[in-house]
Amino acid sequence: MKDLIYKIQRFEDGTLDFEDQIVLFAHLIETGKIAHLQGVYQRMATEWMNMGFIMHDGTIDWDAINQYSEEEEYEEFLREEKSHARYRY
Repeated sequence: MKDLIYKIQRFEDGTLDFEDQIVLFAHLIETGKIAHLQGVYQRMATEWMNMGFIMHDGTIDWDAINQYSEEEEYEEFLREEKSHARYRY
């Protein structure tokens, strides 16, 4: 439980790297804990599910992530996520 809280704190302060964010959100989806968190978590989870990174059961599609990471849009996506992380609340 402490590890989960630590990862959530790091997500909120913008210091959790992309892969760890995916793993965190997959866990939150799989366990159903996502439903008990603020809307920003649910919107992020929905975005990543729509992108095909995380399935509705919490399974991570690393192939989809790796394919996306090879595209130019990936770098822009990461820059945008980092800039928004500071303004989530």
